[in-house]
Amino acid sequence: MTTLLDLQQQLLDTDATLAQLERAVAGDPNSPSLHAMAESLLNRRESLESAFLAEANSLGIDVCSYRLFGERDRPTILGLAKVLGDFQTLVSVVYDAIKTHVPKERARFGLDVAAATSLEFGYSFAGSLGIVLTIPNERLLIGESVLDEAVQTIFGMAKATQPGHILEHARQLGPAPVRALYRWAAGHAQSGLGVDIEWRRERVIRSHLLAQRPELERLYLTIEATSEETVEEQELGCDLVGADVTRRSFHIRLEDGQDIRGSFKEAISASHTVELPKRYRVKLRRTTRVKYSTEEEEVTFELLNLEPVT
Repeated sequence: MTTLLDLQQQLLDTDATLAQLERAVAGDPNSPSLHAMAESLLNRRESLESAFLAEANSLGIDVCSYRLFGERDRPTILGLAKVLGDFQTLVSVVYDAIKTHVPKERARFGLDVAAATSLEFGYSFAGSLGIVLTIPNERLLIGESVLDEAVQTIFGMAKATQPGHILEHARQLGPAPVRALYRWAAGHAQSGLGVDIEWRRERVIRSHLLAQRPELERLYLTIEATSEETVEEQELGCDLVGADVTRRSFHIRLEDGQDIRGSFKEAISASHTVELPKRYRVKLRRTTRVKYSTEEEEVTFELLNLEPVT
């Protein structure tokens, strides 16, 4: 690990020197010596990057190259921090769903998952906006690790173009990973940033995602427009305490004091009058809609039928 840290520091030092040299070249663009120094430093940096990748692989560490590009030369610190933080959450919550084989309702995970999916800073890119991240990953003789599968799943989710694709991911992984994907894509789009991510094991690119800002905008808008609906019918005893035939709305109160309000079509009419307050046996249709861009679900009730309790 000491060698990896040494290489990391050498890369940071080389980048700092390159930045100073670029300013010098800008002030004297025709200087052969400055151009020669710049070329030498770039060659050194390439050699250090190769050594960093090789050393990381020998330690069982994968390298994630996260390069940003877009409409703004200098994105805000808030926007940059948000997209990187949202990417970390996305990796962790998808990893947890795959590891446990349980669809996740909330983006909560244990310390073990946090430790297994924690991305660490390696070094920044020279001449462009982006950073190199590192993370330990299992080396398996056959098959893929949970982290490998999580990364490939995320990159596949990021290419979704239809609500049906979003629903498939939500049913397999749960709503929490889809919400995490929504926040990450929205953060990029709202900051005007595209992204080029390469997941490397030494020189081998094991997974790759290139998404421009318009693609990320379409992704988060598709998730925003996607919801899943479940419908169930139930019969129960209650007190009818309110009804409005003009608005076609009702209000009932259950034995435990819970109030339910909703709508009706034909349950109450001139031919089917009711009294209130009065005890009834009612049949309700409960519709639950889960909008994947939010934490909340929407529940509505329709009164299908009611009969007085004698």
